[in-house]
Amino acid sequence: MKNKNIIEDKCHNLENQYKLKSIIIRFNLAIRNKFKKLRIIILLIILLILLLFLKSFRVGLCVIGKNENLYVREFVEHYLKIGYNKIFIYDNNDKNGERFDEVINDYIQKKLVQIINFRERSSDSRPIFDAYKDCYSRNNNAYDWLSFFDMDEFLELNKKYKSIQDFLNDKIFKHCQNIKINWQLYKNDKNLYYENKPLQQRITQFEDNKHIKSTVRGNLPKNYWKNIGTPHTSTLNYVSCSSSGKLVQFDSSFIFPPDYSNAKLKHYYYKSFEEYCIKIKRGKSDFPLNVSNQIAYQSFKRLYESSKNNTEKLKIIKKIFNESIYELK
Repeated sequence: MKNKNIIEDKCHNLENQYKLKSIIIRFNLAIRNKFKKLRIIILLIILLILLLFLKSFRVGLCVIGKNENLYVREFVEHYLKIGYNKIFIYDNNDKNGERFDEVINDYIQKKLVQIINFRERSSDSRPIFDAYKDCYSRNNNAYDWLSFFDMDEFLELNKKYKSIQDFLNDKIFKHCQNIKINWQLYKNDKNLYYENKPLQQRITQFEDNKHIKSTVRGNLPKNYWKNIGTPHTSTLNYVSCSSSGKLVQFDSSFIFPPDYSNAKLKHYYYKSFEEYCIKIKRGKSDFPLNVSNQIAYQSFKRLYESSKNNTEKLKIIKKIFNESIYELK
């Protein structure tokens, strides 16, 4: 009987040990599973943080264009090549004038370019300001930066930057809301006619210039192009910098001496005499139509007077300025 009790005690002890071991094993498994879940949660949090920091850095380009089909493809390809995510082209052509989709439809279909109809604007509108204001209002929340250039302006970055994102992510611009990039004027006043070559290969002569154009940070609290008096920059009081990151006057259209430290805007102002005449005739998008026509007419008169002794230039003038508005009195 005594032996039987000893055996039962041993069995009971073994059973208790087994239960204890089972509890310990289950506890360890539970702890392990909890830590596993915790590790997964921690990894997910880290991943979300990385996604926030590594989110797509988007840069857009706003431009208004008229009679630019000869150059729009070169313009678009240049800016896509240096990293711009999308180009917004405001079509300021005449009602029955040329259409941008005739030459860049492939980029439009890929949604790399968007055409916004700005034809048949009212005579008292100033198209370039309306376009810039509209472009910033619609897109500033979706883009980290928006550039406001013309179709005869080509941005060239310092070779140390691989892309426009690389340039704008430079720590020298962390305090900037508007980066003002100086023009460099490219012109060829020797050629009379258009030459079917890439613009940047055709013209290499240039001179420095104090004018600037703006690249503006997105998500600014007020409409950037409100109360504007110049297409070069806004009059709103935002922190403005040159291409070297130095602070500059916020409402000025100039930086003198020009700052080409990290970028320049190659402005192909005078491509040939023929194209310069076309440029004068189409008028200025930063003035109402009646004022623009007056400026075009005055420019035409100066052009005519300076070309009186050049038969070939007069021939070009006669061909391009053929409306009665340009009849000399």
